[in-house]
Parts: sequence; structure tokens; C-alpha cells
Amino acid sequence: MIPRMESRGPESDGGLRAGALGDLVVLECAQGVPGPWCGKVFADLGADVLKLEPLAGDRSRREGPFPGDEPDPEKSGRFLYLNANKRGITLELESTGGRAILRDLARRADALIIDLSPARLAELELDWEHLREVNPKLVLTCISAYGQTGPYRDYKGTDLTSFHVGGLGRETPYNQVTDLEREPPLLGGGFQAEFMTGWTAATTTLAALAHRDETGEGQLVDVSAMEAVANMLRISLAGVSYTGRLVIQRLKNGFSWVQPCKDGHVSLSPFGFDHWWERFKQMADRPDWADEEVFANIIARLQNADVLETLINSWLAERTKREVYELALEHGVPGFPVHSMGEVLGARQLRAREFFVEVDHPVAGRIEQPGAPSRFSATPWRIRRPAPLLGQHNREVLCDRLGYVPDELLALRRAGVV
Repeated sequence: MIPRMESRGPESDGGLRAGALGDLVVLECAQGVPGPWCGKVFADLGADVLKLEPLAGDRSRREGPFPGDEPDPEKSGRFLYLNANKRGITLELESTGGRAILRDLARRADALIIDLSPARLAELELDWEHLREVNPKLVLTCISAYGQTGPYRDYKGTDLTSFHVGGLGRETPYNQVTDLEREPPLLGGGFQAEFMTGWTAATTTLAALAHRDETGEGQLVDVSAMEAVANMLRISLAGVSYTGRLVIQRLKNGFSWVQPCKDGHVSLSPFGFDHWWERFKQMADRPDWADEEVFANIIARLQNADVLETLINSWLAERTKREVYELALEHGVPGFPVHSMGEVLGARQLRAREFFVEVDHPVAGRIEQPGAPSRFSATPWRIRRPAPLLGQHNREVLCDRLGYVPDELLALRRAGVV
């Protein structure tokens, strides 16, 4: 029997279990977005997640955004969001002592999430070949730009490079390009490639843990950011597989996904089916042009898309996002407003659903963060603790869990290990 790190997860709430994953102990040795997002998925569902940071801290602490644009490693919005519900210690993996502590923690854990390069993992003897000897039931999730094997394994990567080499850049913007020379591929906003990688890491780690529970075997989970992004190109990849060519072209073909209106933009799509088109005509008070023969069916509408879009944009220009949305809702026409970030924060639907949650942080104060991506009844998602201060749980983990005495902890600090 492999000794388990004592789980100190939160108590149950109103007779409910602390979380769907409340019986798991997860180590997170990762910075930025992908690894911490993977760890957050586990932490928010009740797992006891221990974040291992270098002495200078996760780089997100220095990247912000910060309140008032004043840098503070304890007030980075990105760090505070990605690392809530976790405990945190500092640990220098460049030191022999630091790696010994990590191996000791791994011996007692269910999973380890790590984002060092394949070469660095091997150099530090923190790869699967070494860690499986420490804990054969461990699930080791290695996150990198191009995976642990293959010709690109040692290449560096970023959200920018992953988004493009994975193929999404080519389709961004999708169905909007009118001049290939002057409208190059774009980067999706908000670290989309890295969040996709983190989600991929979380789901595959869960699958590996389910396999471990059935067989007793741990394993390496090799997560490539390039492949995580490419997995989003299902139509394009299927087209290549079956036809030998890309199905989705960058050039605009048909109708735009987003149209301008009086106070911003909406997405209105009444074109694809004749019953939608009929409902739009009712929604628009049956303008004369809507009954023209050139718009009578989907083929005709596609052949005359440029003319039809000009007419619809003129109609939209006289109406606000809210007016268009309510009319579309009333008449059963596919459509929605395109919100700014400020409008998202104030959206009535999200407020009614209590999507945003408040977190009380000892340094940053009361902050508002996005809440549950999905809700479970018996094992609810919830914020149990704010993101850890740098090194906040060093004494608790090293002394209470691993058995170091205070003098030994002091010696580790002086040696630059923790």
C-alpha cells in the first residue's frame, strides 16, 4: 500500500460531500495558464491540490493584470483566478533537496501536473521513467508545446505559436476574410490555446485516474498544446481525412457571423432555413425587399448574400443590441448580442444565475471571479479558499505532512530550497 498524503480538504457543506473529486491529492508544478488551469479544474471540484512554485513565484504573479496597473505579486488577476482553492508552497527544483521533497510528495499523491520541457524533466529525473519508481500508481501529466516525443519535442512554444501551429489561426477570423493578402490569420484573444491545453490536460488526467482505479496502474499523460488546439479543427481535419483537402476556406463564403447594429454588434442568423427566414420577415415587420424572389430560398439567399447583408445591416443600424435580441427571442430567430467585457459583468442572465462569485483574499481584498462552468447537486462546485500567498503553506506541508521539524525547515530556507 502506497502511503497517501493526508487530505486536508474542506468539510462537507450542509451534508453534501466537499466535492466530486474530494478524495484526490494532486500536485501542480506548473506556471502560467495551462497547468494551473488543469489544477484549478481539480481544485474547484474538491481535490486537495498543492501548488509548487519556484522561489520567485509563478510567472502569472508578475504578469497581471493588476488593480490600477500597479504590479503586486499577490494581486495579479490571472493568478488569483487560476489558483483559488489550492494550497501553495515554494520549492526550488534546481536543488537536490527540492527534487527530493517533490519525490516525497509524489509518493503520496494521485497525480502530478508538470510543465517542464521533456529535456529538463529528464535532466532533473522527474520524467515518467524515474517517477514511476517512486509511485507506480501515480498519474504524471506532462504539458508541453509539442509533446514528449517527436521532431518538435524540444521546441519552445507560447499561446501565440500554439494557436497558429495547431491550425486555429488559419480559421481566425472564420468566414470573414475578403482580401487574403491584407487580412492575415489572427490570434484568438484571452490565451485560448493555453486554456484549451489546460482543459485537455484535465480531462485526460481524469481518464487516466479512472484507468488507475480499475487496474491499479499509473501512467504518463502526454499533453501537447499543438495537438490540443488541432483537436478543435474537427471539420477541417475530417475534410482532409476524407477528401484530401481543407473544407473550411479563409475567404468569406456566404453570410457574416457578426453584424453591426446601433450600439455595437449582434450575431443574427436567419438565413439557413426557410422557416427562420419567414420568422425574420415577421420580426422585421415584413420589409418589401424581404419578399423579393432573389431571397426566396437558401440557395437564392446564398447567391445574393452581399446584397442581402447590406439590407439587413441597414435594418440593424436603427436598432440596439437589446432590441434585436428581444425581437429574435420573441420570434424564434437565432441571434444574440455581442457583449463587451463590461457588459458581460453586468449581464442580467449571468447575475440571475449567480455565475460570478466573490472571493475574499488577504491581500487583494474582495474580488469577483467567474464561477462554476457546470453545477453538480450532490457535490457542488465552490470556492473554498482564495489563491495562496507565496509560500503560504510551507510550514503546514513540510512540517505537518512530511514531518520536517522547524530547524530543518529553517535550514531549507537558508539553502534556497523552499
